[in-house]
Amino acid sequence: MKLTDLLKNISYKVLAGELDVDIKGIEYDSRKVNDSSLFVAIKGYDTDGHLYIKEALAKGAKVIVLENEAFVEDYQDVVFIKVDNSRRSLGLISSIFFGEPSKKLIVVGVTGTNGKTSITYLLKSILQEAGYKTGIIGTIENQIGEKVYESNVTTPESRDLQELLHEMVMAECQYCLMEASSHALFLDRVAGIQFKAGIFTNLTQDHLDFHQDLDEYLEAKKLLFKLVEVDGFSIINIDDPVAKSVIEIAKGEVITYGLKNDPDYKATEINLKLEGTEYLLQTKIDKEKINLKLIGEFSIYNSLAAIAAADKLGIAMETIKAGIKKVKVNGRFEVVNGISDFAVVVDYAHTPDGLANVLSTARKITKGRVICVFGCGGDRDKKKRPIMGRVAGELSDIVIITSDNPRTEEPNSIIDMIEAGVKERTKEYLKIENRKAAIEKGISIARKDDIIVIAGKGHEDYQIIGKIKYHFSDREVAEEYLRSIAK
Repeated sequence: MKLTDLLKNISYKVLAGELDVDIKGIEYDSRKVNDSSLFVAIKGYDTDGHLYIKEALAKGAKVIVLENEAFVEDYQDVVFIKVDNSRRSLGLISSIFFGEPSKKLIVVGVTGTNGKTSITYLLKSILQEAGYKTGIIGTIENQIGEKVYESNVTTPESRDLQELLHEMVMAECQYCLMEASSHALFLDRVAGIQFKAGIFTNLTQDHLDFHQDLDEYLEAKKLLFKLVEVDGFSIINIDDPVAKSVIEIAKGEVITYGLKNDPDYKATEINLKLEGTEYLLQTKIDKEKINLKLIGEFSIYNSLAAIAAADKLGIAMETIKAGIKKVKVNGRFEVVNGISDFAVVVDYAHTPDGLANVLSTARKITKGRVICVFGCGGDRDKKKRPIMGRVAGELSDIVIITSDNPRTEEPNSIIDMIEAGVKERTKEYLKIENRKAAIEKGISIARKDDIIVIAGKGHEDYQIIGKIKYHFSDREVAEEYLRSIAK
């Protein structure tokens, strides 16, 4: 593809070379550069892509896009282009290179602290029920139709994101359901993507290791709704305290959902059970009985968002009901097999609000005690640790504080921060750093009708200690221990 075509959507200054160049690849990782590639130097938080320009040139890069003119090299037949924002430029250039794939798909973006994954899975099931082929980009995995690809981050870097969208187009997908993280929105990873719809779930404390405060975190989330097409729609959880702020800037038609106030899609007559959830859906024109395999009030909110989106996309209500009834999401209030007279649940809850939702649900559906096993991730938002401790202490009968993904932090220092919050609310707690031992302890002390909530990792099948990723699954550990005590 001609360089001039790739640059048509960005402002730039040519520092060296001529623009009459054919480009065969777009890269931001110098290790992946091949002959005739365009390399975009991105200044990151851990390293600076400008430092790898020489390596990119040695591998055959013909065009360098950068922000810092000091890194221009005297190379023959190489084009150096200066831009004000190389991250945003990467997205816009990549979109052109991969054929502007978002214009050939109906892209629905989902943002908020909690619920993003569940909503994309609910929507996919509905769309599949309606006969559409769909792709997912998100936390658990990326999907193109029925093919599954590993996901390392919630929303990939823009170049990789555009390639995924291109592959969806090639696979004849009609829809893309995308989790849009605050990191991705703030860092312009979604630049060049055309969104038909945006969904806002909620805003609670998370990622304050990255964002300066909750206000900045909210502003990052709101960026999605500025990208929605004029003839698209924005779906907002009206019960969230920041909903009004999101609605004020949202593009397209604004549609609301919730359990309170007067939303466009509302749930009443709620019945929560360990087997699933039932409620009455009320819209402005009709009422429908909804059945979910998913459990909890938070699952009702997620299903309302998916129903609203599908309804607006023209899917018949009977199809919507059939689609959402089938959905189970790994690591989201997932009941572990091998249960007899008490229940074991694995959930991804890793924020104060997420943990509160899960424990509140557990309280509502059990006649016995709530035993919570959880920890907090290392090298992440430290401020939420005592808050989550207070939540666990207040909503559980027994808390077992353990390790999550400690990464490069000392596990017991994280546990101590959590303990500071727990002991403000209860004296019924234990500290067991080894996560396997903590899970086994939680199950071993369970009595009839108790529910053990193992929170924080959910679908993850690894534990990161130091900089090494080890295989570890909360579900597998729980299942194995349940089998051992059943013998």
